[in-house]
Amino acid sequence: MRIHLVGGFLGSGKTTAIINAAKLLMARGQRVGIVTNDQGRYLVDTAFVQLAGLPAVEVSGGCFCCNYDDFTARVDELANTIKPDVIFAESVGSCADLVATVIKPMLELRGTGSQPTSLSVFTDSRLLRLRLSGEELPFNDDVNYIFDQQIAEASLLVINKADLLPPAQREELLAAARAAYPDKQVRLQDSRTEAGVQEWLDLIESSQSALPTRTVDMDYQRYGQGEARLAWVDERFELSVPPASGREVIARILSDLQSRLTASQAAVGHLKVLVEAGPVRHKASLTTLAHADWLATLPDLPGEKVQLLVNARVEMPAEDLSRLVRQAVDSAGVPVTLLHGDQFHPAQPVPTHRIR
Repeated sequence: MRIHLVGGFLGSGKTTAIINAAKLLMARGQRVGIVTNDQGRYLVDTAFVQLAGLPAVEVSGGCFCCNYDDFTARVDELANTIKPDVIFAESVGSCADLVATVIKPMLELRGTGSQPTSLSVFTDSRLLRLRLSGEELPFNDDVNYIFDQQIAEASLLVINKADLLPPAQREELLAAARAAYPDKQVRLQDSRTEAGVQEWLDLIESSQSALPTRTVDMDYQRYGQGEARLAWVDERFELSVPPASGREVIARILSDLQSRLTASQAAVGHLKVLVEAGPVRHKASLTTLAHADWLATLPDLPGEKVQLLVNARVEMPAEDLSRLVRQAVDSAGVPVTLLHGDQFHPAQPVPTHRIR
């Protein structure tokens, strides 16, 4: 059984890459399981993975490093139930220090059949381009510290969403990244395409991608301060809509929410939504550097009931973020029921193990 860990910052496209890689493996007759992870309890990504027909379990309420025993229990659960050839484990986008807190403990404390095979760290091409050119990222310095530390421990750096840059900028970024990180394998990727994901999958499935074992120096106080600046809001709503108007209602809500976040000048780690209406299930994502057509793929939504699950990770007070989400939902002018809601800031990270 091969275990591929996938890390990287919020909104870097990890889930899309994992789903498409899993489909490629399953087309070859291999069994695949997925472990998702988040600080919250109601995850768009878990639901989306399961809707794609992929076996998924989740570690919620904290990162892999602080919930190591739960993480390994979920790995064992998949191993005992579906007996996968491959497990993808996606860490929450605010998590760092995976080598010391997950990889080394698994290598030293577990049997040979359930040890990690690779670690890929994903980054949004546009954020990395800003970072390497010396421009400011939209986040506070303590949040940027997490971004930098994730990259620091990578042996394989995947510069994802390369399609959102012009071709000339892609080549410039690849050259700059290879110069800045000479000790890493660096690749550009568009995880929405089979070809892009196939090349990444071939790399991690082969011996060409070395598992990192160097522990980075980690300032846990600063790490915790960075996480604490990010608000986590997870809310599920049910909306009663006039017939044939579901798409219009959801588009109005999401556009209104984007406008409110822009007006607040808040840095968005990610905003993910899962829309469910009858047999239709659709995921949409927004980051601070969102491209204009993020709503273009929203499908028609049948019926008169629509459920909307919102996962928002934004640098602002959690109560303010929750208020913006609910104001946007109310702006649609249709009857709304809040089915559940969580709002919080992550606690100080305290890893179960840390092996230097």
